[in-house]
Amino acid sequence: MKKISFLFAVMITTVVSAQWSPTGTSLTSNIFRSGSVGVGYTTTPSFGTNKFLVNGNSYFSGNLGIGTTTPSEKVDINGNITAKQALFFNSAPNGTNYATWADRFRASIALTAGTKLFDQGVPYGVFSIYDFPDNPSDAYTPNPTVFLNVSDRAAKTRLRFYAEQGDETGFRINGKNSDVVFRIFDSGNDNDVYLDMPKSNSRVVIAGWGDYLPQHKLVVRGSSMIEGNILTDSNIGIGTSNFTDGTDSYRLSVNGAVRANRVRVYTDWADYVFEKDYYLPTLEEVENHINEKGHLIDIPSASEVEEKGIELGEMNKLLLQKIEELTLYIITLNKEVEQLKEQIKK
Repeated sequence: MKKISFLFAVMITTVVSAQWSPTGTSLTSNIFRSGSVGVGYTTTPSFGTNKFLVNGNSYFSGNLGIGTTTPSEKVDINGNITAKQALFFNSAPNGTNYATWADRFRASIALTAGTKLFDQGVPYGVFSIYDFPDNPSDAYTPNPTVFLNVSDRAAKTRLRFYAEQGDETGFRINGKNSDVVFRIFDSGNDNDVYLDMPKSNSRVVIAGWGDYLPQHKLVVRGSSMIEGNILTDSNIGIGTSNFTDGTDSYRLSVNGAVRANRVRVYTDWADYVFEKDYYLPTLEEVENHINEKGHLIDIPSASEVEEKGIELGEMNKLLLQKIEELTLYIITLNKEVEQLKEQIKK
């Protein structure tokens, strides 16, 4: 019985002491234990069970598994982590000329998290940060540059931010095929900053949602205000989304009053009245037309104006036409009056 007890005690001591390795010892196999593990201790450290502690410069070349017996990385944890601070980085020496983009990608990754994805065989996460070193031979990023990428699980980059030291800054949102749908870019020249929405169906809605009148490029709702220049090759509606009137279409459509200091209209003019071949109606014809139609020749009636409105340029031209016709009538009457005066004198 004493022999059995002694043998059992030796076995327990051997198993427990095997969880500690002496200082400087290299562990070349994987570590996966449900009990306590101490590395770098010559004697059993005084901490409870289910602990892991490293002392001094002890090291191991295998994988460490916590909560798993099949660690696939240097540290493989199946569970939560609590820490005050963590620093994740990879070696990225400045000035190195990489043989391939994948080599630089691999060397410059600083942090990756989420589902493991691959680009040219290099693993990364759906959320990744890169610190590209200075590489003068690379025309794309010749200066040290920080990248932040968010990809979907199909390895398509959906969001990217980058800042090149002393130079460009960029932010972009990509579509499902990694094509740019929104970009803010600063070239680093302080006066070259722009926003891009390159898709042909892009639109901006202020004080509303993007599905409001999707056929329009810029929509401002409510009491929102716009100041500055608006340049568009499409139409602008204020208080209305209708740009057609009969067979006519209009670039600017306003449902409401318009106030302005000046309005310039480009149109043809009525100087043709003074041409020799212009037919000037007789006053008798004008009188008959008024009696029959109730308005001047070539001038729209009141009912037509109420129904269809008027074209400012065209209406001004017609009014000038009548003024010029009146001028001709007056000139003719004046000549007749002068002739009568001469006859009276005689």
